[in-house]
Amino acid sequence: MHISIKTALLASFLVALFNIPQVFSQPPGRPPGGMDMSDMVSREKQTLYKNISNLSDDQKLLLDGIYDEFALTMKQNMEEMRNNRGSMDRESMRAKMDALREEKNNLIKDVLNSDQYAIYLDQIESAFGARRRRTEQVNPADTTVSDQ
Repeated sequence: MHISIKTALLASFLVALFNIPQVFSQPPGRPPGGMDMSDMVSREKQTLYKNISNLSDDQKLLLDGIYDEFALTMKQNMEEMRNNRGSMDRESMRAKMDALREEKNNLIKDVLNSDQYAIYLDQIESAFGARRRRTEQVNPADTTVSDQ
């Protein structure tokens, strides 16, 4: 059996063409930037422990439970988003994530005293601001003003 060079090149081109989406798609596991939800939640918790030095052992135990449950639920939500990419409304998913964060904040508020909670709020506001600035750098909003 003799295969022409043109046929071999065409076959190679077609194989490469059909593999392009796999090469450029996001691999399962870690998102771009190297951090998954568990890493982000763990980093937030460790930063909280660093910023509030007077946490009792009971508070740490409760916070560990809150953060563990939050990380698990966030991971499940992200998997749901990936699995339903085409059919899921972005705004409804954002609302779901916001409600989850609000629930976490309320649970943490019940664990911390008012001074500790103020430190926690400063921490998450500062992290949210940094995240917003990174997003704006990647996707700058249209800030032009139209003359009417």
